[in-house]
Amino acid sequence: MKRLLLIALPLALAGCSSEPAEQESADDFASRIGQDGNAAGGPQADPDLPNTASVTAPGGVDLTQLQKLGDIGGVDLGARDGGCTLMVGKDEMLIAGAPDDASVPGKAVVRVGDSLVLTDAAAGGLDAIRDGTSFAGEGFTVSVAPAAGTEQRRPANVTVTDAAGKTQSYSGNWICS
Repeated sequence: MKRLLLIALPLALAGCSSEPAEQESADDFASRIGQDGNAAGGPQADPDLPNTASVTAPGGVDLTQLQKLGDIGGVDLGARDGGCTLMVGKDEMLIAGAPDDASVPGKAVVRVGDSLVLTDAAAGGLDAIRDGTSFAGEGFTVSVAPAAGTEQRRPANVTVTDAAGKTQSYSGNWICS
């Protein structure tokens, strides 16, 4: 028993004295998930989809059919102090952000027709984003209506309407930070 203790003790001490793993920076994490498509390390559904957003919606596509965002590593939502994400099941369908200034409009990004499209909200800042607002893109609007309250995660209904009046509704969770 003494001999086993003499062997096990140095091993136990070596394990306790090892250096802690270096913590990954936020930029490294964002880069990693942008390249992988998800935090679990699996491949993105289509690695050829663009990861930068345009203010122009693609032509010839149904603008009411939102797609999973995927890699949004190249999207610039501008200055923001927080934001919200629409999750439909396990898929991120919209990400919005804004500064904590009611005089400033928020921005959101959606994917339609395999393209990321940047949309604008009216002035209202971060509070408007959290409370639910409408985002206007070229040829369509996205209206977010979360359940009342101030919880970080709330059920939400989202309606996308194109310029011709065609609508599509989505139900999910509005998750805000």
